[in-house]
Amino acid sequence: MRAVELAVRLLLALVFLTAVVGKLRTRAGFAGFVGAVGQFGVPARFAGPVARLAVATEAAVVLLLALPGTAPAGLLLAAGLLGVLTAAIVGALRRGARPACRCFGAGDAPIGARHVARNVALAAAALLGLLAGATGGPPPGPAGLLVAAGLAVPLAVLVVRLDDLVALFAPSPPRSARPAGRS
Repeated sequence: MRAVELAVRLLLALVFLTAVVGKLRTRAGFAGFVGAVGQFGVPARFAGPVARLAVATEAAVVLLLALPGTAPAGLLLAAGLLGVLTAAIVGALRRGARPACRCFGAGDAPIGARHVARNVALAAAALLGLLAGATGGPPPGPAGLLVAAGLAVPLAVLVVRLDDLVALFAPSPPRSARPAGRS
């Protein structure tokens, strides 16, 4: 079960690290994230502090997950943060708002049910990792490490690139609906 815990820790650390780097990579990227926070119903004067708190919490998750001794706290913090973010998405959708998902920086895909499902799945994974870690057992050997990484890395890529994958496989609009001059 420790291999499961390790796979979940690696998955969540990669996802949250990508989120932090994506938001902080450029000033314009962070400004876009602050603007998106305001579109989730946060008053304008609090959008900057809430955005900074969100990024700091994501960074704390990464740091806590990196060390075995603090991993349970990291898993709990990840589950809690994902719960808050999911509630914000659901609230925005209920108000009819569809702001851009700036979860990983400069994305422009509007939020939707897939973002709720993604966050719920990640929160469930965090709780599974917590349960797997609580069962104890010896640390995974080299084979367990390879299996954990072999599961976590592709899943992290799938999570991070979810909007791109959805756009890639979305049905094309009928020819009559396409703008003139495009094929």
